[in-house]
Amino acid sequence: MSELFRFGVSRAGGCVVLFLATIFAGCGGPAVVPVSDLTAPRTTATVRIVRNGDSLYTIAWEAGLDYRDVALWNGLRSPYRLRVGQEIVLAPGRQQTSSVSVSQPVMESTSAPLVTEPAIVAVEPVETLSETKLATTSDSATESESAHAAWLWPAKGGLIARFDPEAGSNGIDIAGIDGSPILAAAKGKVVYAGTGLRGYGLLIIVKHDETFLSAYAHNRAVTISEGDLVHRGQVIAEMGQSGTESTRLHFEIRRDGQPVDPLQYLPDL
Repeated sequence: MSELFRFGVSRAGGCVVLFLATIFAGCGGPAVVPVSDLTAPRTTATVRIVRNGDSLYTIAWEAGLDYRDVALWNGLRSPYRLRVGQEIVLAPGRQQTSSVSVSQPVMESTSAPLVTEPAIVAVEPVETLSETKLATTSDSATESESAHAAWLWPAKGGLIARFDPEAGSNGIDIAGIDGSPILAAAKGKVVYAGTGLRGYGLLIIVKHDETFLSAYAHNRAVTISEGDLVHRGQVIAEMGQSGTESTRLHFEIRRDGQPVDPLQYLPDL
């Protein structure tokens, strides 16, 4: 009896050791980075190698820089054409022999083309913006009033995430229905449409003037092409969940390359 008891205790102890070893082995694995994480750490490299799918706007966006500064440092002029393998300086006065940052490979879409035919969506007529409505001014009060008149909400739905740079949120998230229309928040030109920025899914970037850019992320499909001029309220995409865990629009506004709170520019609900 005593021998049987000792065997049972020994066997039970072995199971406990095996169980604990399994737990600690699992805890020691690599951390999982969520696909919706838009807060890739800023690179300290001063040179970036252009990869397939990159553009001046996405490189500057990823580095948190003003695209005009990056263009100036590299002697680039509009339309800012880049070639694969080209070195792009990311700091003023740096030589192209400095440390190099290589971008992640561009994700390829396997479900739907990046550019689709415009969907037939009923929308209310919208007024056409004059160029002066998007002009910026040094007077903060005037700027705030002008901004609220020029911008509109890019989608209908509940606000599920707010602007919080310290927490890594450079914009707002709007929940909605898969396939619902995404609207251009202001008049501008489409300077990027693709999946080249990690965490943004199928992304559109619109240039509104020399100061402001806006971004529309996690789309299911887009109804425009790079280079298109869009007006305020035009349908530019369909809401989806590319690059995130639920259907939503991630919307950002950047002023001089820096993220700003979209709620300071969008009209009150």
